[in-house]
Amino acid sequence: MKKLLTIILSTLIYLPLESKELENCKWRNISGTPCLTIFSAPNTSEITESSLGKTVITKKMMIDSGYQDVRSVLEYVAGIDVYSDGPTGQKTSIFMRGTNSNHTLVLLNGTPINDQGSPKAMFDFGYDFLQGLQQIEIYKGASGAIFGPAAIGGAINFVTAIDYENSASINASDRRNNSISGNYTYITDNGWHHNIKGGSSQAEEISAGNSKPDLDGTKNLSLNYNTQKFLSDNLKFKGTGYVRKTETGYDKSSDEYASGTNIMYALQSSLENKTEKKLDTFTSHVHVYDRVYDEAEKNKYYSQTYSLKAERKINFSDNLSYGFGSDYKYDKGDFQVYGTYGNSAKGHSDNLGIFSNAGYKIDETTTLSLHTRGDSHKYSGENITYRLNATKLIDKLTLSLSESTGVRHPDLYVLHGGNPGSSFYNGAFKAMLTTKPETSLTRELAAEYNLSDSISFGTTAYRGSVSDVLNRSNSSGGYNETLDIEQEGLESSFTFKNDNQRVSLTNTLSKSSEGNGRPQLRRPEKQYGVNYNAKLNSSYTGLFGININYRHVGKAEDWVGSVRKKVDSTDIINLSLTKELFGMEWTLSSTNLTDEYYQKPYGYNQEGRNFELSLRSKY
Repeated sequence: MKKLLTIILSTLIYLPLESKELENCKWRNISGTPCLTIFSAPNTSEITESSLGKTVITKKMMIDSGYQDVRSVLEYVAGIDVYSDGPTGQKTSIFMRGTNSNHTLVLLNGTPINDQGSPKAMFDFGYDFLQGLQQIEIYKGASGAIFGPAAIGGAINFVTAIDYENSASINASDRRNNSISGNYTYITDNGWHHNIKGGSSQAEEISAGNSKPDLDGTKNLSLNYNTQKFLSDNLKFKGTGYVRKTETGYDKSSDEYASGTNIMYALQSSLENKTEKKLDTFTSHVHVYDRVYDEAEKNKYYSQTYSLKAERKINFSDNLSYGFGSDYKYDKGDFQVYGTYGNSAKGHSDNLGIFSNAGYKIDETTTLSLHTRGDSHKYSGENITYRLNATKLIDKLTLSLSESTGVRHPDLYVLHGGNPGSSFYNGAFKAMLTTKPETSLTRELAAEYNLSDSISFGTTAYRGSVSDVLNRSNSSGGYNETLDIEQEGLESSFTFKNDNQRVSLTNTLSKSSEGNGRPQLRRPEKQYGVNYNAKLNSSYTGLFGININYRHVGKAEDWVGSVRKKVDSTDIINLSLTKELFGMEWTLSSTNLTDEYYQKPYGYNQEGRNFELSLRSKY
């Protein structure tokens, strides 16, 4: 930690003391754009943000595509593999660039919201607040210096809705995923922006583990509230509240059903103070996960997370930006596990982080950026992560070269929960807690060629590694070994667009293996997809919108009984049509249009053809 403090202080000393005055800058109260962009990700400034190579899925893109849940959005992002234990609402995990499900850090407006009480401290993407989002930001590769611990393979940042017009919408679907949801935005005369989204769904259980479907497979209730107001010309308040209750049925080893209830609460507030020279942000956040599973008896997993963050971002000139700050996170858990190795346990951990970034444009074609972060964890001690990036513009070709690191500390379940009565916990596993945390390194070369305003090509080659990954070698109830993961891949894209249509093609080649060369489970080596979005005009129908998504997911190894085997590839087509009628926007969408039968993972049937109708009105 002393090393990082020295770096930050040294940087402050040598940076110019006077920042460039920004001319004609006004902080507009309703819909204007501020002179200094408000970045949702921590530890970024104007120049460093532009060098991250993130994937952004905007609210408009979600609406045009007919997406209704987060997992559907992520399935079409190159480098991300989505696996779900059944239909919408069932446990869903992702693998980013071959890393494990708990190696992706999930954030709400830049603050981590992973479930610290779950066995892997992962985030469940089964059902979440899609309509309450302004955009989804995806950062691939080690991102510890930007977001903090757990961003081993990357990060996903949910940015909550900021609408500048009054609107309302309603969505309904049929068949195996019966759902209804609504979204309402209202702006008061005194400048308060309010956005409320609520919904409920019920999906039947279609797991291959049973001959009969469970009609009470999953029930979801959710409510998401966002608000913001300019308290003065320079000061803005933002608030977010979220609650979700999920009741899930799942198959046991016998021809029986079990159930679980997962309740999640989140509350976040922030103050942003902007002047012509700098932007200061203070954020407070709390979230709670309360999970109960009816398996042997009642297994309970309860966790609370509190966090505070303060940061400053400065534009010294058009060529130099800088930022620094600090955050603190406190996690507390309470676990009650029954059965052969059952026990009760309580515990907590905390982490203090400090971070800085600097971006410098050497000239109009060359940019350098550096992110650094230091963390002091209760159990893992002090760790430093960094990201170094260089970007070069050569005519229409942009080249980017980066190296980044990440760190993941033992989570609450590993530290205090698990199955404490097992021999692994009291033996080898407990000794492992004194070893180094999981760490990662990613090197990446990216190229983007803009042939014209309409046509662009992009490709990214990467190689990475994750070291000292905690792993179970068997099912006896504890982590008793560590392993290393090696990753390499190539992600390519082609985009054509004009005023009325957009066509994009993606192709992913990846390889992820354990230190002994054995491929990791559920990591397909080949994936590709096509997306077509257009506004068309017909003499019969008039103006309407159409969106077609096709994705191919190649073969991947999975457990078939007690044997590792290659599982068949899948080909999925989704279609949505949008039309304005009677002053409202109507969207009819169909997922899995060809009604393809597939299991992903093996043993869990996925949803067949499904239809959804959405209505949206502006007023």
